[in-house]
Amino acid sequence: MFSKKIPYTLESESDNTSPLDLWYQERHNDEVSFGLHVKKVLHSSQSPFQRVDVFESTGFGRVLTLDGLMMCSDRDEFVYHEMISHVPLLVHPNPKRVLVIGGGDGGTLREVLRHDCVEEAVLCEIDGEVVEAARQFFPALAFGLNHPRAKVHIGDGVDFVKKSASAQFDIVIVDSTDPIGPGVGLFSGEFYKEVKRILTPGGIVMAQCESPWENKFDLAKVYGNLTEAFSSVYSMVGSIPSYPYGFWSWGFASDVQHPFNKIDLERAHAIEKASKYYNVDIHKSAFALPNFLRQKLHNVVKNA
Repeated sequence: MFSKKIPYTLESESDNTSPLDLWYQERHNDEVSFGLHVKKVLHSSQSPFQRVDVFESTGFGRVLTLDGLMMCSDRDEFVYHEMISHVPLLVHPNPKRVLVIGGGDGGTLREVLRHDCVEEAVLCEIDGEVVEAARQFFPALAFGLNHPRAKVHIGDGVDFVKKSASAQFDIVIVDSTDPIGPGVGLFSGEFYKEVKRILTPGGIVMAQCESPWENKFDLAKVYGNLTEAFSSVYSMVGSIPSYPYGFWSWGFASDVQHPFNKIDLERAHAIEKASKYYNVDIHKSAFALPNFLRQKLHNVVKNA
């Protein structure tokens, strides 16, 4: 939402409100919220699925929000997109075909396509307006959306997976919104079982799994749904300042691959040269969990 001293809506932008009074505020719960000073609202629309907003902030550059929730910002998007992409790609011995579900901003696709071994990367995003907003306002993110090795499909990710033939992809990255609204189906155990069906032998699933500090989602259930389909599930964490509580987690799931025992160091060092966050040390250390998270995920993930 956007606010000043009184409730503020984007439609009232034509009034005499001083730009210094305009703030974006994401309310995490009844006690905690995150705010950014807004210099200019660049885009606001209501798609068939959600409200899509883009604004220029003072501290974090351009920001994309969906239904008022932070999706990405110029300042720190690279943390999320590098980690969700490079970790699975650098432990899979030969990732040729990659599916990204969600991720309509294009950031994950951009990082996937930095790997020359990837012959084809397919993006399935439910909301075409997110893709168009990225192309218009986030050209650095949207680079991958127009790449010759990329295919962009606008449609429901759950349906896309169900209709896909078996053993189609080496890696599936679930770059979803929160498990509410359009993203709710992308967190279920049944969905992950379908994802496993379309993986090649030795395939990997990487999925965003919310903030360890957030209590409105049962983190053990979020990860537990992955364990319904895969024998080995690990939790990975990292710091993303603009996301709830500044601390995020991802799930790594596979029946064969280990998340850091066999990193392809040659490819990893090549990726490191242009990365802002990812390196081999970060890759390994991201699977070292703080004790409070180990307690939450005890007997759920392998590294807790």
